[in-house]
Amino acid sequence: MRKSILGLAAATAVVAATLMGGAANAYTLDAGTGTGFVGKGEVQQVMGWNNKTLQENASNVVFTYESTDDYSAVCTFVTGEGTRGEKTHNVAHTTETAVIASVNGDPRQTKGQNQFTGFNLAGFGDVTGAGVIPVVGAPCPGNEGHDGQWTAVTLVSSTGGLYANGHLLTVTPVVAPAPVVAG
Repeated sequence: MRKSILGLAAATAVVAATLMGGAANAYTLDAGTGTGFVGKGEVQQVMGWNNKTLQENASNVVFTYESTDDYSAVCTFVTGEGTRGEKTHNVAHTTETAVIASVNGDPRQTKGQNQFTGFNLAGFGDVTGAGVIPVVGAPCPGNEGHDGQWTAVTLVSSTGGLYANGHLLTVTPVVAPAPVVAG
C-alpha cells in the first residue's frame, strides 16, 4: 500500500494551501516526500484553539495525509449460456498515511515564552488502506462458476488532504502533473 500512496503523492509534486488568514494560516506539503511546514494558525483554526491552548497541546497534534483513488474497473466473464459478459465496477481505494512532525521553535524568543511558529513535517510514516485496487488479469467477482477477469482498470479521480488530529486543514485536490512534451 505504501507504493499506492507514494504513486499518488508523486502525482502532486508540491501541495500548498492558504486560507483567508494569509501566511499564518498556511501549510506546504511535498506529497512525494511528506516534508513541509504547517503554520500554527492553520491548526488553531481547524481545532478552534486560541494561542495558549495550542501552545499547551502542540506535542499532542498528530498529522495524517488521507487520500482516495476512484477506479473504473471492467470485469469480463462468460455467462451460463456461454456468452461473453462485461460489467463495470466503481472501486474506491482509501489510504491514510502518518506524517512525522515536530514543533518548530521560534528563535526570536528572548524571555523563555516557548512560543513556536508551527510544525515541521519530516516525512511519511505508516500507511493503512481500505479497499483493493483491481489488477488487469486478476480474478474479479462473479456468480459461482462464472468468475471473470479484470480486463481494464482506469484511475478516474484522486483526492486527498492533510489532517491534524482528524480535522482537514485545507481541501487540496490531487492534480496529475502536466504531460511532458518531447522535442
